[in-house]
This record gives sequence, C-alpha cells and structure tokens, in this order.
Amino acid sequence: MSLVWYPPELPRPERAPYQVTRGDGRTRRAEDAGPPNVRRRFSAVANTVSFSTVLTRAELARFDRWFDEEIKQGTQPFLMPAWDTDGLPLLTDDGTPLTTEDGTPILIAETWLCLIGQQMPARAPSSPGSVQWRVSFDIAVMP
Repeated sequence: MSLVWYPPELPRPERAPYQVTRGDGRTRRAEDAGPPNVRRRFSAVANTVSFSTVLTRAELARFDRWFDEEIKQGTQPFLMPAWDTDGLPLLTDDGTPLTTEDGTPILIAETWLCLIGQQMPARAPSSPGSVQWRVSFDIAVMP
C-alpha cells in the first residue's frame, strides 16, 4: 500500500487558525509536598495541527473525494507538506538565503506523515452569502 498525499491542487491552510501543538509524552505524579514528579511516559508523541482552509465548490468536491475514498474517512495515514517550513529558502545565520552555484535558492523540503486528529472535518460557508467553504479539522503529525 502506498501513502496518498493531501491534494496538492487545494489551497494552503489559513494562517489565522493554523496552530501546531506539541504532544505531551510526560506523566505526572503529585507528591505530598513540593513540585509534582514528572517523567517521560512515551518516547515519541504526535503533534497536533489545527488546520483550516477556504475552498471553492469544486475544491470541496475534491477534498470530499480525498477524505472519503483516498484516506477512507480519516482511517488511513497520508502525507502532507509541512506548511510552516516546506518551500521556504534555507538561510545562513545572518538571514542570507543559501543558493546553488547558479544562484538558485535552496529550499527546505519537509513532509509530514499524518492522520486525521480528534476533530473530524467540519464545513461552513466562509462568510454569509459566500460561494466558498471553510473546512476545519485537526491533523495528528506522526513522530
């Protein structure tokens, strides 16, 4: 079985609700006095990404087909670019972009292995009377 990609023809996520939350692999035990005892419970935990994008009706149909058929209503893993870093130029310490010999900037390529998180995709009109749809869901980024 090969992994499917989040459809590249769909627009990037919105910046406003986009948020990456680190997973918590710790366990805590309350003590009689003093601070709680904290230790590592898991060696690897998934991060959660709050994802929202605005789609046209045609893009929404493509999203629905991807969700229903390609990732089996959120039960199959998929690949997705790391929206906050993928495609950005690689920089030196002083902020200068690194380039190849011919001057082409070297871009960061980062891919996430994902599952649909706790919040399943929800859709709503992007604004009253709009023909666009806002689709929001959580993504669990595997370690």
